Amino acid sequence: MLTVLLTIFSLGIIIGVPIAVALIIGVAGGLYVSKIPLLIISQKMYTGIDKFTLLAIPFFILAGTIMQHGGMGKRLVRLANAMVGHIAGGLGMVSVVASMFFGALTGSAPATTAAVGGITIPEMTKKNYDPSFSGALCASAGILGVLIPPSIPLVLYGVTANVSIVELFMGGIMPGVILGILLMVTTYIIAKKRGYRAEEREGLSEFWAAFKDSFLALLVPVIILGGIYGGIFTPTESGVVASVYALIIGTFVYKEITWEKLIKIAYDVAENSATILLVVGAATLFGWIMTNQSVPQKLAQQILALSNSPVIVLFILNIIFLITGMFMNQGAAILILAPILLPVVTQLGVDPTFYGVIMTMVLSIGQVTPPVSLTLFVASRITGLKLEKLIPAVMPFLLTLIVGALVLTYLPDVVMLIPNLVK
Repeated sequence: MLTVLLTIFSLGIIIGVPIAVALIIGVAGGLYVSKIPLLIISQKMYTGIDKFTLLAIPFFILAGTIMQHGGMGKRLVRLANAMVGHIAGGLGMVSVVASMFFGALTGSAPATTAAVGGITIPEMTKKNYDPSFSGALCASAGILGVLIPPSIPLVLYGVTANVSIVELFMGGIMPGVILGILLMVTTYIIAKKRGYRAEEREGLSEFWAAFKDSFLALLVPVIILGGIYGGIFTPTESGVVASVYALIIGTFVYKEITWEKLIKIAYDVAENSATILLVVGAATLFGWIMTNQSVPQKLAQQILALSNSPVIVLFILNIIFLITGMFMNQGAAILILAPILLPVVTQLGVDPTFYGVIMTMVLSIGQVTPPVSLTLFVASRITGLKLEKLIPAVMPFLLTLIVGALVLTYLPDVVMLIPNLVK
C-alpha cells in the first residue's frame, strides 16, 4: 500500500499536481491495491476538517486580507520608518520592522511579503537600493509573519498535535523578534558596505504622529492575544473579533474599504481558505494511512537508532524540515510531518510546544530557500526581476535565518520564555 501511495504522490508532485490532489490520488491508489473501500476517503477527509478550532483559519485570513486592503499596512510602514529609517540601510530595516508589525496581523508569509514589499520596495528603488537586495530582504522578512502571532501554521500544528494554540502563539514571539533583529543587523552590514544612505532622522513629532495614525492597527495583536489569554474568547473566536474590528476600522475610520474591495476580499478569502482546508482534509487522510501502517513508530525507531541525543535528533529534524519547506507548502508539511515525527521528540522528552515552534520556524525558512521560494516569488512579482536575479541576493539573509534558527533550536528557555512566564 505505502509503496503505491508514495510513488503516485511523488510523481504527482514532480509533474506539478497540487499537493492535496496528489495526496488524495496517492491514497486512493494505495487503498485500491489493498482492497479497502474508497468511501473511506471522504469519511476521513470530512473528519479532518470537522473541527471547531479550524474556523480560526478562514477568520484570520479574512482579518489579514481586510487589514491589507484597509490601509493598515502603509500606516505601519510609516511608523517603522519613524523608528529606524535614520539608521544606515534604514529603508531596509523599515521592511523588517514593518514585517514584524504586519506579521502580527496576517499570520501569513506571502501576505506579509506582498503587503510590506509592495510599499517599501518601490521606495527603496527610488533611493537607489539594488532592486535584488530590496526584493530578497522583503522575501526574507516575510517569514516573520508565520512566527509572530497570530499564525495560521501554528494553528494547524496545534490542531494536529493537540497542543495549546495559546502557548504556541506565545512561543512564536521570541523567535520572530530575534530573527527580525538578526535580519536588521545583516541589513545594516550590507548597507554600510554598499553605501546605502540613511533617511533624515524624524523628529519626535513625526514619530508621535505616525504612532497615533497606526495605533488602531497596533491594537489588533493586543486585542487578539489579550482576549485569548484573558479568557474573554478562544483562539477561534479571536479571528472573528479581529475580522469585525478590521472591517470597522478600515471602513469607518480609515475609509479605505469599498464595496468593490469587499467583493475582492471575499473572493480571495474563500479561495485561500478552501485551498488550505482541502490540504487539511487530504493530510488527515494521509496521516490515517501512515498511522494505520505504523509509520510513525517505525520512523521513530530508525531515527532513535541513529542517536538518542536530543541535540543530534533535533539537528536531523531541522534538516528534514528545511528540505521539506524548500519544496512543499508549509501548512501541508506541518499536517503531514507533525503526527509522524511527534513520537520521536516526545520519546526524547522535548516539549511538544517548543517542537512545534521550531518546526514552524524552520519550515518557514524553507519558503525563502530556492528552488521553490514562495516569498521570493512574491518579491519577484513586485520587483519585476526574474527569480534567478534574486537568489544570489537572498543568500546572506538566508544564512542569517538558518544560523539563527539553529541557535534557537538549542535555546529552549529563550523560545519558551513568554509561555513559561504566562503559565
